[in-house]
Amino acid sequence: MGLFATLKEIRGGYPGGWKKYSHGKVSHRATPPFAQPTDPDDRRTNIPGDGLKEYWYPALPAKDVGWKRPVAIKIVNEEIVFFRDQNDEVKALWDYCPHRGVYLSWGQCFFKGFLTCPYHGATFDGEGECVEFLTEGPDSKMVGAVKAKKYPTITLKGMVFVWMGEGEPVDPKEDIPSEMFEGKETAVFSTFRYWDCNWMIALENTHDAHNAFLVHRNAIRVMFSSRGDMGGRPRTPLGYRSRLINNKMAMTEFDNGAVGAYYAEKNGGKMPYKMYHPRVGGYWPLSSWRLSWVWFFRLIDRSSTSRNRSRPSPAMTQKDDKMTDDWQFGGMRLPGMQRLSTFTRWCVPVDKDMTRVVYISFGRAKSRLGRLWVAIKFKGYQQFLSHFNFSDQDYNAMRSTRWQYPEYLSATDSHLVAERRLVAQHARGVKHAVEVNELTTAERRVIEGHERQGVSRDDDYGIIAETETNGKEASEPEKVQEAAPTGDGND
Repeated sequence: MGLFATLKEIRGGYPGGWKKYSHGKVSHRATPPFAQPTDPDDRRTNIPGDGLKEYWYPALPAKDVGWKRPVAIKIVNEEIVFFRDQNDEVKALWDYCPHRGVYLSWGQCFFKGFLTCPYHGATFDGEGECVEFLTEGPDSKMVGAVKAKKYPTITLKGMVFVWMGEGEPVDPKEDIPSEMFEGKETAVFSTFRYWDCNWMIALENTHDAHNAFLVHRNAIRVMFSSRGDMGGRPRTPLGYRSRLINNKMAMTEFDNGAVGAYYAEKNGGKMPYKMYHPRVGGYWPLSSWRLSWVWFFRLIDRSSTSRNRSRPSPAMTQKDDKMTDDWQFGGMRLPGMQRLSTFTRWCVPVDKDMTRVVYISFGRAKSRLGRLWVAIKFKGYQQFLSHFNFSDQDYNAMRSTRWQYPEYLSATDSHLVAERRLVAQHARGVKHAVEVNELTTAERRVIEGHERQGVSRDDDYGIIAETETNGKEASEPEKVQEAAPTGDGND
């Protein structure tokens, strides 16, 4: 790969321009239409393609909703219109006029705090009540007789959240990250993107245990990492450990405070950057030029190297005193978010073929100057590194996934098993049209792969957990014995 091609890949592409794309106004080009399995031997059969409706979801920044024009957004395949009421609060209605079915979002807020339908002038307040019907005058019998469907909303840290369920909304603290409820010392930043793929395809990528060593080999975050951490190859072929927390979260467990710990090699240690693959007669990665970036970044930021292992992010491996217990540590949490340190990637379903990816990052600072510095770091480089450079590589790799076909999972896909079981068996409002096998063929392959390495599954949830073999720790996988020739390959 040439220098310019590599730089282009690192930068990422922004169709429609950086500003529109970064604000979630433009999506990528089309991908294969989503289809769902119907096989009782496939856990995905019981996962709703349009998303989970009985939850709170992030909708949009409150600043995007003005006084005059409503804003339309689709969430879990339902069309919603947002506008401001008389109290300057953002409210949400079904984007459908109950009179003749016209889009309310095509109308205007002629009167401050009220939304008027563009067809016959039905005018609604924030509760969905028809308070005037302009084409029939102030004595219209439609007033009080017509009501638009309302969706409960709450605005936190400048972000509007909406309840998409049919029943009474649960306490927002059940579904919304706890940092959104903290005081002014906590600064929260968000980025909105559209991905042309199903929400579960996007979600399953968030804790993929082995794509970092191929898909992200040119990511700046990876090249920032030290040589045995994310420097080019996984530590083992066994994937992340997972543990179910309160039927709400598949937590990714970590060893010895090391971010990204895997099943074996608890003690870490230096790993060879390049490994020989005898059946193709070559090394991967093909060359070692990326190590020059690692060494360069060590010079400008020594804390980004191996010393990080002894100073793990507190939200990942240590209890954060400001967070509630339900939101501690990292992992996949219902209804569709990845929790990772001070970072959340929330996969919000638009419909079965599109996902609105909402990134929520936060930082704490006691002083106004400290909060300004947190904002500068986020806008200056953190947003680009995580939300654009790194995540665009995920999207470009996974967007062609055909979810409806049978899979042959490997032992590394253990966290995938945990995530799917969590959604299919414990999410609110999920209805099972098909009775799926207690243990599917794909899940059995993951378990068998682990048993060959001395691990077994938890009987309750089918989540992979390490066990002891004959009183000893699970052993490392056998290494290929073929002699590896010397010499480097070239990209």
